[in-house]
Amino acid sequence: MCGRYADFLADQDVADAFSLALDAGDARLLPPSFNVAPTQLVRIIRAAQDAATLDVARWGLVPSWAKDPAIGSRMINARVETVAEKPSFRTAFAKRRCIVPASGYYEWQTDASGKRPFYIHPADGAPLAFAGLVEAWRASGDDEWLITCAIVTTAARGQMRTIHDRQPVMMRDDAWRTWLDPASAKEDLLDAALADAPDLAWHEVDKAVGNVRNNSPDLVEPTRS
Repeated sequence: MCGRYADFLADQDVADAFSLALDAGDARLLPPSFNVAPTQLVRIIRAAQDAATLDVARWGLVPSWAKDPAIGSRMINARVETVAEKPSFRTAFAKRRCIVPASGYYEWQTDASGKRPFYIHPADGAPLAFAGLVEAWRASGDDEWLITCAIVTTAARGQMRTIHDRQPVMMRDDAWRTWLDPASAKEDLLDAALADAPDLAWHEVDKAVGNVRNNSPDLVEPTRS
């Protein structure tokens, strides 16, 4: 799964990586975060008529048919193996996909000593592109829309399996363009989600990352032996 990540990417780095147009007067949608947690607001990239746009959503997808938005806290991830069929995610998969930009993410390895957190990030320092889903929900026609998202996950690959059995779907350039394209067929979307991920690097970090109240640059630094 993916239950915690970091997004401290600069505006221009996001714009360059995902072909976004940023005006000189644009303000950052959200401040940098070294400990993004479920139910928090996150940045997402969605397809628009002329170009991709940068928006904000709450992490934890609430299907349009849900009676209680609290269900979102249990829907932070969608498994790629079932995303096209599972009722909670299939409509968003078919019609409302997004990219969740990230600097890296955290995963916990369980061994005899307990759970050890690792920070996993692109080896070249480039932004990560998590495959995501978006939904809009409101209690009634008079209420404001609640925009929520989920991150798609897949089976861990290669050495990542030594840390955890799942990992986010992390997309290269051609794959995330296919993912955002409203005209992409189901088969193309699944191929994009299963394509090769960027080269990754990782290191153990302090257990302080497990507390959502902690949010500082030292969270991504290697532990000192």
